Amino acid sequence: MEPLVQHLERFSDVLAVARGAQARSWDAVTVRRALQWARYLLHVYRRFAGRAAARAALERRLGPWAGPPGLRSFAALESGDARLALRLLSNRALAPAAARALPRLLFPGPAADGEDDAPQPRLLLLARRGSALRLLLRLGGGDAPAGALLRTHAELLGARLRELGGAGAAAARGLLEALWARGPRGHVLGVLGEALLLGRCSHGGDLEPAGAADCAGGAEETETQGLLLHWLLGSPEALAAFCRRLPADRLASLASCHPALSRAYLGLLASWAAQLRYDLREGSWVPTQPGDMPWEELRLRLQRLCQAPPPLPEEVLETLRGGKALDGDFEVPGMSVWTDLLLALPRGA
Repeated sequence: MEPLVQHLERFSDVLAVARGAQARSWDAVTVRRALQWARYLLHVYRRFAGRAAARAALERRLGPWAGPPGLRSFAALESGDARLALRLLSNRALAPAAARALPRLLFPGPAADGEDDAPQPRLLLLARRGSALRLLLRLGGGDAPAGALLRTHAELLGARLRELGGAGAAAARGLLEALWARGPRGHVLGVLGEALLLGRCSHGGDLEPAGAADCAGGAEETETQGLLLHWLLGSPEALAAFCRRLPADRLASLASCHPALSRAYLGLLASWAAQLRYDLREGSWVPTQPGDMPWEELRLRLQRLCQAPPPLPEEVLETLRGGKALDGDFEVPGMSVWTDLLLALPRGA
């Protein structure tokens, strides 16, 4: 296994060079050898793709984001030649001789189009993904392009997680942790929320949380969302940010579709409610720390949950009634945050 890992690390270095100024020293022979190297790794992928134990061992050895940018997982071996080709095709520093040879090497003619390792299908897939993202980024303005961009990123994330599926939950967790650590967190949270709704709930708007019939996703979406939820629920920092920063309507839709997320979200809302203190001069509940959730936002989020389909509204009321009972079961406003929240909700009094 060690020689194979070294091959992957060295080819990752080749991918890094292919997009930079150093590629000006490449000639046609160098390009051909690099593509042959990528196709050797494609054969390795095909040999081990169906052998779960060997694939998992290789993923553990590699680590999902180990080494220089390039082939950061076993699944990436399948498209190594296409990644290399796209970087060379877009690199203006590539030497003229290599640039002239590249199309012939990638598209040798009709006789080779049916070959099993021909890169055209993988090249087209990667190019379409990149083009879709660039197009969406250039649309600009309005909410629709932003939503379309989130949805496209969510679909790409789902595809990536499915590629890692054979390596087990550890590889998926590594990918999500890397995204959380390196990506713009607001956007990452939006993509996670979109991915958890793909194939389940209507995207025409979140004012009407999805009912149970709307939350039956396909097998692929269900498996991918299971990986997302497993990571999210096991990452307290990410979960708290997810439940705090996503809009109330969107979280109500998500809670309707995912009971485990619903319980976690309601638990966080209850813990944030417990941090509020009543200000006699203001006549309202106020946060004790700068990061606490304000009363108005807490009330809005609970109201949106109460507008969701059963059993979510009753679960919200049971949680608040339990807090009220433990707090002394006061009926007078201003004595208990739980009493005042119940009074602010439909059917809560």
